Amino acid sequence: MTLLRVLAYNLCFGGTDRVDAILAVLRHVDADVVALTEADDPRVVATLAEQLGLYHVWQKGSGDRHIATLSRFPIVESRIYNTPPLTQAVLETRLELPHPPTPSPETGNFVSGDANAGRGGEAITVYNVHLLPYLLLPYEIRRWQAVGKLLGVIRSRRPGAHLILGDLNTIAPHDRVLQQDNPPRMRRMMALQLNLVFRLAVPRLLRAGYVDCFRRLHPAEREDGFTWRPGNRTTRYDYILADPVMAPALSGCCVVDDIEAVNVASDHFPLLAEFDLRAVKRNA
Repeated sequence: MTLLRVLAYNLCFGGTDRVDAILAVLRHVDADVVALTEADDPRVVATLAEQLGLYHVWQKGSGDRHIATLSRFPIVESRIYNTPPLTQAVLETRLELPHPPTPSPETGNFVSGDANAGRGGEAITVYNVHLLPYLLLPYEIRRWQAVGKLLGVIRSRRPGAHLILGDLNTIAPHDRVLQQDNPPRMRRMMALQLNLVFRLAVPRLLRAGYVDCFRRLHPAEREDGFTWRPGNRTTRYDYILADPVMAPALSGCCVVDDIEAVNVASDHFPLLAEFDLRAVKRNA
């Protein structure tokens, strides 16, 4: 295996009445790791995992919004963090990857299978994150605090190569929000703070050395990358962020909108990133 495909996807209140559409999207993407937010119904998560032939872990969030991770690879360990300031939830999942390919000393070509027998397996840790909604300043301060707590968790856990992904419900530097196209209730709320958008949480991650995968490959002046919402895109809420080990391996990142089912499966578009694991080995 050389290419790792990871997906961040908000299911919108559990997706109980949209399982077939969600399955169609996930089959179309065929990601190795799927970070599900608003995975509120464990039965839906179990069905998705069974139908796709994936391992899974589901955990409760701090309120009504829960969280799950699906994986093509065995789940070695998982932990849930869902107490203030880490609300709604962070699900830490450590995955055992297949033996990475190694170059043949004779040909220089990468080989796999029996040629790798006896080598220790590689691992990656995924932090599936769902932070509080609403762009009002008090909520952004809480997201800033949650990010600080998350960074503390990561420092204490020392996970090695890892990714942070999910629905952060916050706005990155230089991203725009088409507030005039948002639902009336959201426009009324934002009018309370003069339509100002405060950006505290993502910059804290960037200062800590993480790379915003979508923005690394798609400058804001060229593409918005909105993940919310089908039929009326206004905002980029969903992120995949790579640590300094994984960032050099980033080979692609896109909003998945090339299948009709995404328009009915959720109120979010999925976000997909690809990593060349050979680059991780070279830079680890």
